[in-house]
Amino acid sequence: MFRSIRFRLAFWYTTAFALTFALISGVIYEYVSRTLSDRLDESIMNEIRWVAARYEKQFTRTESDQAVRDDIFEHASFYPIKEYVEIWDNTGQRFYGSPNLAGDTLSTYIDIAHPPSQIVTITKFRDHHIRLVVQQSMHATILLSMPMESVTTPISQLLRIFIWIGPIVIVVAAAGGMYLAKQSFAKINQVIRTAERITADRLHDRIPEHDTKDEIGRIISTFNEMISRLDVSFGQMKQFSADASHELRTPLSVIRTQLEMALNSGISQAEMKEIIANCLDEALHMSSIIENLLLLAKGDAGQNILRREPVDLKALMHQMYDESVLISSSKQITVTLKDPAPATIIGDEQRLRQMLLNLIDNAIKYNRVRGKISLALGKGNGVAKITVADTGIGISEQEIPRIFDRFYRVDRARSRELGGVGLGLAIAKWIVQAHGGSITVKSAMNAGTEFCVMLPLDGSSA
Repeated sequence: MFRSIRFRLAFWYTTAFALTFALISGVIYEYVSRTLSDRLDESIMNEIRWVAARYEKQFTRTESDQAVRDDIFEHASFYPIKEYVEIWDNTGQRFYGSPNLAGDTLSTYIDIAHPPSQIVTITKFRDHHIRLVVQQSMHATILLSMPMESVTTPISQLLRIFIWIGPIVIVVAAAGGMYLAKQSFAKINQVIRTAERITADRLHDRIPEHDTKDEIGRIISTFNEMISRLDVSFGQMKQFSADASHELRTPLSVIRTQLEMALNSGISQAEMKEIIANCLDEALHMSSIIENLLLLAKGDAGQNILRREPVDLKALMHQMYDESVLISSSKQITVTLKDPAPATIIGDEQRLRQMLLNLIDNAIKYNRVRGKISLALGKGNGVAKITVADTGIGISEQEIPRIFDRFYRVDRARSRELGGVGLGLAIAKWIVQAHGGSITVKSAMNAGTEFCVMLPLDGSSA
């Protein structure tokens, strides 16, 4: 539990909340303390100025000392804060002392001969603290003080409130943090449970997505997209395995049947040679399938099986033209090569030849008798453009997205008769992509097909 992210999130949330509460409490405490202290000092200064003015007024008009004492006593009695007042005249005699001083005197706590210039705190006045100020007027020295209970009492009460509220706030913050963490990680737990259920046979499962597009929502969307890609990949792998098994099973069945016939002692030598020839043809067919599969497997594994050397595409196109003329002669197909542009790329000439041969072989197989094949090589914008077009049966629009899939054939029966297994276009696409290029196809039923290969040029040929 203590190692879970949910607990740590709640812990840090509670800690941050507690520190924030402590900081705010400290700021409030300090502000209230300073405010009350300033107000107390302001009251002291206002009072001592009034007492000084009232004392000095007796020298401007005829009135008795007792009248002055009575006014000061009456004023102090009605003031909301208790105060201690003491007046010493210039002769060193004590003119007035607050009755609440009793036998005590403020002058014993401070040197009135050298009074401080500001208000001071006396800590040992009758077991409590007071704020004391001394002011010298024309005819007297006046001492006035007020107890600090008006400051310390509210501050102590405020501190007790914070001490009581603090634990409650922390408990509430911890509960809120745990609740928020639980709510936040509920979706994560849902992801975990779904991931635990998913196997190769349950890739159709998805995590329910919510309307909120927060971080958790994006994780769920990304996870579902990943499962979808895995579902497609596993489906392709299953289909690939099934197709590969089917393609290899057929020649193996033929070889087995032929060998069983060879065990018959009654067959002639000519029949034996025919059986051996049939077995050899099927073995070569299987060898071709296995070699093509091995090539694609190495490519999928990221193995670098291409040579990197300058390849003259113009010379290569002339060679492929000569070969295609010979191959297509049995179907009386006319092959043309438009004036190819000089172009050089960095790549593997053998693999590029294989790619072009696959495209030309398809153009011949699915062409009409006395049809046409057009080869072209151009360049522009830093790429070489190779085009192989035919006037064959074409490919339906629904089939075009799948023609580069492994073992996919538009017409399986006819492809088998023509010797195809559905790997030629997949290999051609892999070779093009391994050279950093792209391959596209345009086709129309009963009108023909055109493959377009784009390959990046060598810098010196661009």
